[in-house]
Amino acid sequence: MYHPQGTHVVPGMTPEQRRRAQRWEMPAVAVALLVIPYLLLNYFRLGSGFGTAVDVLYIGIWTFFVVEALAMVRLAPDNWDWAKRNVLDITIIVVTAPFEFLPPGFEVLQCLWVLRILDLAPVIHRYVFRITVVRFAFLLWGLTVFAGGLAYAQLERRSEEPPTLFEGFYWVNTTISTVGYGDFLPTTWQTSVLAMGLQAMGVVLGAILVAGILPLFDREFAEGFSRRITEKVENLTGEVDELEADVADIEADIDRIARGESSQDRVLGQIARDLADVREKIGAEGPHAAMPRNGGDSHRTATAAGGDGADEGTSAPAGT
Repeated sequence: MYHPQGTHVVPGMTPEQRRRAQRWEMPAVAVALLVIPYLLLNYFRLGSGFGTAVDVLYIGIWTFFVVEALAMVRLAPDNWDWAKRNVLDITIIVVTAPFEFLPPGFEVLQCLWVLRILDLAPVIHRYVFRITVVRFAFLLWGLTVFAGGLAYAQLERRSEEPPTLFEGFYWVNTTISTVGYGDFLPTTWQTSVLAMGLQAMGVVLGAILVAGILPLFDREFAEGFSRRITEKVENLTGEVDELEADVADIEADIDRIARGESSQDRVLGQIARDLADVREKIGAEGPHAAMPRNGGDSHRTATAAGGDGADEGTSAPAGT
C-alpha cells in the first residue's frame, strides 16, 4: 500500500521493526524498475535468447514479491491487519503465480506489477520532490495508461486488425478520460472487462485530480482576498493617522489661545485652514465647502468678540 513515508512500515511497529522493514525499501525500488523492461520484452518477444531472459526476470520478480510479503508478515505486529492493508499486493502475487493450471489469458495480469512502481514514490518524496495529490494522480494515470495499453494490445493480438502498442495506450487514455472516440473497440470479453475496469478507474482518477487541484485555486483566492483587505486596512490606518494629527494641531492651537501664547487672529485662521483640510480628507460637501470662504468673516467676528472681551478684561481692574 502506498504511503509517502514508505510502503513497508505499518502502524504499531517498534523502532527496531521499523528499521528492519525499511531495509526492504531499496530492493523493492530496484525490482520495481525491472517491471517495465520485463513487460516490454515479454510483449515484443524478440527471440529465444530474449525469451530466456524474460523467463528469468519473471521468476525473479515474482519470487521477490513472495519473499518480501513473507518478511513483512513476520515483522508486522498484526498479520491480519497487514493483510487487510495489502489486499491488492497479495492478490497480484496469487494471480501472477507461475501455475500451469491458470488460463493463458491470466498472463496479461502481470501488467498489474506496474503498481509496484509506486514503491518509488516514497523515495522521490523524501529525496527529490514532494509527492502532492496532483502529482500522485498523474503518476497513477501514467501507470494506468501503460499497463492498460499493454494489456489491450496483448488481448487484441488475435483480432482482424490487431492494434499496436501505441494504439493501446491511446485507447486506454481516451477510455479513462471518458472521451471514448470509438475508433478502437474491445472485441473480446477480456478486453470488455478491461474497458469496464478502466472506466471505473477514470472516475477515481478524475476525482483525485479535482480534489488536488481545487485547494490550489482556493488558496490563491484566499491569498488575493487577504492581500486586498490588508491594503485597504493599511490605507484607512494612514488616513486615520493623518486625521488624528490634524485634530492634535487644532487642539494645540486652541490651547495656545487659552494660554495667551498666540494672537487670536493668526491661530483662528490656522484652525480654519486645518478644519478645511480635515473636511476635504473625509469628503465633506455642501455647506462645509464654504468654510474656507467664511473664514475671514469668522476671523473678524472672533476678533471683534475678542476685542470686546479684551476691553472688558482691561477695564475690570480699573473699576475695582
